[in-house]
Amino acid sequence: MNELIECPKCHSDELLISDNETTVLCSECGVIKRDGVWLIESPKIVETTA
Repeated sequence: MNELIECPKCHSDELLISDNETTVLCSECGVIKRDGVWLIESPKIVETTA
């Protein structure tokens, strides 16, 4: 796995890495990296029209 320095969302360096090194979890904001892909939620914007 590539060496990680910080979370791409909150920039924390408190990352928890699984034993098999396939999953990384940020202990600050909960962002997960699984199989090389960061899973970051973005706010959803819903527009209503009358």
